[in-house]
Parts: sequence; structure tokens; C-alpha cells
Amino acid sequence: MKKRWRTILLVLIVVVVLCSLFVHPFGNPKATHSDRALLQGAQVPPQVFSTIQRSCRDCHSEQTTWPWYSYVAPMSWLVESDVTEGRSNMNLSHWDELGLEDRQEKLSKVASMVHNKKMPLPQYTLLHRDAKLSDAEADAIYQWAKAERKRLTTADQPATPATVTAPAAK
Repeated sequence: MKKRWRTILLVLIVVVVLCSLFVHPFGNPKATHSDRALLQGAQVPPQVFSTIQRSCRDCHSEQTTWPWYSYVAPMSWLVESDVTEGRSNMNLSHWDELGLEDRQEKLSKVASMVHNKKMPLPQYTLLHRDAKLSDAEADAIYQWAKAERKRLTTADQPATPATVTAPAAK
């Protein structure tokens, strides 16, 4: 009986290892890494930038820090799914490649999600307690997102043409 349980356990371990190495049902986001600056081209106060790095970078950039459990199926599948979805919604590593309207839309969503405490995701903060936003940090991100959106909106306004005065009739 003991031998049978050992065999079953060994088979399960082999299956988990093989799945961890070769099965990526949501793509393989670990294969994509970038050292590009986050939010390149945005005006972000240092305190807000630090908070974004701590709480948003792992799912919303290509600078993800992959914990040990992200290499073990089936947990790896959940982590890879969350990162893939996060990057598809907003990838901070490619901020400067977004058009003006896209950046404004993303900033609006950031403000809304943080203000309504929907980000970072609860399953992420459960394992990464330091990523949980305090009320002050959430408000700082919210205020920054609103201000940056306003700055972009103002920058998008066409310059007022100079008024040309006709010469006076003689």
C-alpha cells in the first residue's frame, strides 16, 4: 500500500514539474522582459512613482518580479493569467507608445480603479502585503492621474493663432 502511494506521489510530482515547464495556457509572459523606464514621458511625482513601482509594476509592466510560486503549476497559471491581463489593459513599459487619447483613457481608469479600491487586486495584495495602498497613497495616485490627464488635455489643445492686425487705411 505504501509503495502505491509513493508511486502516485512521484507521478503527481513529475506531472506538476512538466506542466510548470511546458504548459502556459495564457501565453508565457515570463519570456518578455524590458528595462524601459516606466511611464516614460509622463510627469510623475517621485512619491507616486515609488508607489506605482511597488504596487503596480509586477502586473502592469515588463519588469515583473516573478516569485518562486509563479514557476509551479497550477499557481503559475493564475499568476501568468493575471500578468497577461494586466499588461493587456495597461503596460507601463510602453506608456510613451500610447496615443494621447489612450493615455488619457488609461489615466481615467487608473484614477477610478484606485479611488474605488479595485486595484491592486485582492489576490495580489494577499501575498504581497507591501503592495496594498494606504488611503493616502491611493489618493496621491488618484490626484496625480487627474492632474496628468488635465496636463495632457491642455497639451492637446491647438495653439491659439496669433491675431494679425490689418494695417490702418491711409
